[in-house]
Formats: sequence, structure tokens, C-alpha cells
Amino acid sequence: MGNLMMEAISFEATIENGMIGIPSQYLAQLQPRLKVIVLQEKLEETAAEIKRKDEFLAKVAQHRFVLPPDYCFKREELYKRI
Repeated sequence: MGNLMMEAISFEATIENGMIGIPSQYLAQLQPRLKVIVLQEKLEETAAEIKRKDEFLAKVAQHRFVLPPDYCFKREELYKRI
């Protein structure tokens, strides 16, 4: 088997109906089989969002309890809580 060579192209796209459109200028040079890597832009959290998350985690930390090391949570226990 020959050496596998890859060529990268980059473009921004919006997902529509579960599909990512490839810009027409790239279609002619692409082979039918592709390896696709998706990089999603992540918006930075605002100071208010960070504060709200930190406050929530601090409240959660106040309600911790210790379980025995051999404790096994059973599905039936979950259903009793609902």
C-alpha cells in the first residue's frame, strides 16, 4: 500500500439540516472519500456566567457527603427518589 498523503483546506460553515456544505471552489479538487475534522468555535464565557457557575459549584460543595468505599448505587434507589 502506498503512503497516505493529506492536504488540508479550511473554511467556515454553518450546519443546516445536519449537513455542512463544502464551498464550490474546493469541490473539484476533493476526492470522493475524505477525512473530516471539525473544529467548533467556542465563545468565551462572560464574567457573569463564570460567577454564576462558581456560585453554583460552591453551593454544591456545601452539600457533600461521604459514602462507604464499597457503596454501589442501585437503579432501584434511583427510581425511589423520582
